[in-house]
Amino acid sequence: MNSEEEALYYRLGGSGEIRQIIDDMYNRVLEDPLLKGFFENVDMTKQRQMQTEFIAAALGGPEKYGGLDLAYAHAGRGITSLHLSAFVGHLLAVLEERGVSDNDIHGVVTRINTYANDITGATSSDG
Repeated sequence: MNSEEEALYYRLGGSGEIRQIIDDMYNRVLEDPLLKGFFENVDMTKQRQMQTEFIAAALGGPEKYGGLDLAYAHAGRGITSLHLSAFVGHLLAVLEERGVSDNDIHGVVTRINTYANDITGATSSDG
């Protein structure tokens, strides 16, 4: 964890604020016709907790992500880059509503994008 990531975690407000951001994001996701089907029959209390841990850890916070490996957890679910983009779009909307700076929003997106292939099952090619 470098100091810039740690600063981002704390600039977003730390654990409690990140938990609220995730709750607000899922409120939007569960209303989105493109995404809500992925969460049918999902324990949303557990899902929100895992997502909070994941985001907090990804942003350099002291939390440890205790969930499944992302590639394993998302394998075979049919999640495409369109779905991921819509999901992240809801997160960005919540961050914007909360007055998070464009620079910090960019930092969040950059961290999430490092996991995009694990979530969508895409493979990258180095040419």
